[in-house]
Amino acid sequence: MVELLIVDMHTLWLIGGATALATAGALVFLRALHHPSTVALGLHALALALGGAGLLLAGFAPRRADAIQAVVADVMIAGSVMLACEAVRRLYGAAPRPALLIAFLFALVAGSLSYEMVRTEPAARIAYTSVLVAIASSLTAVRIARARDPSAEVVRRLLVAAGFANALVWLLRSGLAAGALGLPAPRTAMADPLDVVVASLTVLVPAIVTALVLIAMHARMADELRALATTDPLTRLVSRRVLFERGRPLIAAMRAAGRPLAAMMVDIDHFKRVNDRHGHAVGDAVLRHCARELRAGARDDSLVARYGGEEFCLLVPLDHAGDAFVAAERLRHRIGSRPCRVDDAIVAATISIGVAIHAPGQSLEQLLGEADRLLYAAKRAGRNRVGTSEAPAGQGDLALPVV
Repeated sequence: MVELLIVDMHTLWLIGGATALATAGALVFLRALHHPSTVALGLHALALALGGAGLLLAGFAPRRADAIQAVVADVMIAGSVMLACEAVRRLYGAAPRPALLIAFLFALVAGSLSYEMVRTEPAARIAYTSVLVAIASSLTAVRIARARDPSAEVVRRLLVAAGFANALVWLLRSGLAAGALGLPAPRTAMADPLDVVVASLTVLVPAIVTALVLIAMHARMADELRALATTDPLTRLVSRRVLFERGRPLIAAMRAAGRPLAAMMVDIDHFKRVNDRHGHAVGDAVLRHCARELRAGARDDSLVARYGGEEFCLLVPLDHAGDAFVAAERLRHRIGSRPCRVDDAIVAATISIGVAIHAPGQSLEQLLGEADRLLYAAKRAGRNRVGTSEAPAGQGDLALPVV
């Protein structure tokens, strides 16, 4: 039975080492697909490669490996866990701490060599390195516990649990090694089945952590793709597609609540002149500036979208239909009174707005079409104004005919 356990252990180390190296290669490829996490995935790949090499060294070693070979294998495996901890910390937004990582690795290598030179029993060295790894795993778990990951919150919690579980495994390994101090050296490399279980867990837990990291990365990439499909990349407003997807249910909800809904079509005046005079980079900055001001100046329950080019669209729930003109005037004044600053250039922008109130039985397309006609009526009337078919009392001169 003991001999069978020994064979299984060496086989486990070989399988674990080969799997770790293969996974490291896959992570090197995946890091190119997810630029925001390039450093974290690179560190994790390095950790897997180092740990895999250490496991292979242990797996190919004879039953009674010499002391130096055992030290090297143990340091490589323990060091890989520390690198993996740093990689996971980076993945969850922790600031780089190279000094702390170097200090841990130095303590690992220097302590291992010191124990091996001072004492003949490898158990003392194993206990020391295991405690260091347990500390690193615990600190990492605490850091992840403080983070937030809307893309994969369940995975984040599982990583916290895996971090603490890994710390417990290494503490158990340390305890077993400490308990073996002063005992006669066994005739076999690993005679206790509990030692086999602990050693197996030291291989299994990092594999679980790697799988969770890959799941978290997949969730983040899926969120990014979803954002690209629903959000305008330049202005960060919702796209025209989302405007129509959310606009129809919004019309139904406002009709059921008996409240009016306004559509505002917004166009930046003389935007082509901005591009021609200052260049497209400044033009993009003006678009972002106007988008921010529209979003900041609109009601919280408004749907603000980039409609196309220099045009924006707002669907604004109202309490009274007369509030639409006042809200549009505030937006026009807000943008007109806040020029866009780009490097050393100051670019003043004005907007024209067409405002239409949803009528019973009117579709979203018809509502936007009416707002668009009123927008172009405002532009023909001189720009930098609000076009509406019905202005509030006392402001009849601001009402524009629908042409």
